[in-house]
Amino acid sequence: MNCYIHIPFCDSICFYCDFCRVVSSKKNQYLDALELEIKTHGVHDIDTLYFGGGTPSSLSIDQLTRLCSFFKPYLNNSYEWTIECNPDSLDLEKIKLFKEMGVNRISLGAQTFDNTLLKQIGRRHSAQDVFRCIKELRQEGIENISIDLIYGLPNQTINQLNSDLSMFLQLDLPHISIYSLQIEENSVFGKKNVQPIDEELEEQMYDLICQRLSEYNHYEISSFCKEGKHSMHNLCYWSDNDFIGFGCGASGKENNVRYDHVFNINEYINNPLAKTWIEESREEQMFDAIMMSLRTSFGLDIDKFNKKYQTDFYSRYENVIKKYISFFDCTKKRIVCTQKGRDILNTILIDFME
Repeated sequence: MNCYIHIPFCDSICFYCDFCRVVSSKKNQYLDALELEIKTHGVHDIDTLYFGGGTPSSLSIDQLTRLCSFFKPYLNNSYEWTIECNPDSLDLEKIKLFKEMGVNRISLGAQTFDNTLLKQIGRRHSAQDVFRCIKELRQEGIENISIDLIYGLPNQTINQLNSDLSMFLQLDLPHISIYSLQIEENSVFGKKNVQPIDEELEEQMYDLICQRLSEYNHYEISSFCKEGKHSMHNLCYWSDNDFIGFGCGASGKENNVRYDHVFNINEYINNPLAKTWIEESREEQMFDAIMMSLRTSFGLDIDKFNKKYQTDFYSRYENVIKKYISFFDCTKKRIVCTQKGRDILNTILIDFME
């Protein structure tokens, strides 16, 4: 079983963020509702567990203890348990609690190591806070640490990005997720009409990232890891597997049918069991499976796809395969995008839709 738990609370709202998040005093009421949903649905034999947000680390020690206790008894022998944390709300006491509860992976929202840029995007932490968190996590025996970085920030230069990458490499961490800034309409940046960086500069930045992180396994478009340190939870999304979503704003997929929870926290607290099931055609489901898998270095499992969707992949998409054959590595069992293929993946996917 793969479980995602959404914690929508943040101590402040970053200028680029358009996720389901609130600055709210209703944390205990939210946990009451979440507990009801979890107990009603039931959990067992957890393979991957992911606390996302929002900012899960913004909860108090007592609240985190309560939340972690919902799941600790149901972890299997080879589980991965990730908690997203912000450096300004993660302290040694919380790290000790995570270790005690069995958390074995931390995703740390660094975003950049440039303190000037951090202020410009509305972050409350400094680079020094990131270094402190990493030191304390390692001190308590949590070595599986991922950080998030964002590139293409307003006024960011390629030299500043290069410095961020140098710092990441110096920290010798096992995983990084690095994303291009997206200006969302309802974010602070969107409302202020902040414009994205020049496309050519963005491409240069992405090329630099791939070059500087060449010793890492570039296993998904935005994800790099050392050997064996992939995000197992995210792989369940990219591999077209089911996952359970708990909490306000969370999505899930059960028996290959997707669902969403309400984004309004008050509505969720009043009725945490409500879900909106999303009707998708078989063609839409197949496209989603292809789209997600081709983002990865593992590619699409042909036998699994054919069995699940009762089709023959190579026959059904013969024209697309022929058109882009130089961008694929194809075997009887898998089709994988080359790096060149992933660079033009959006173009390739348009043909898979037709």
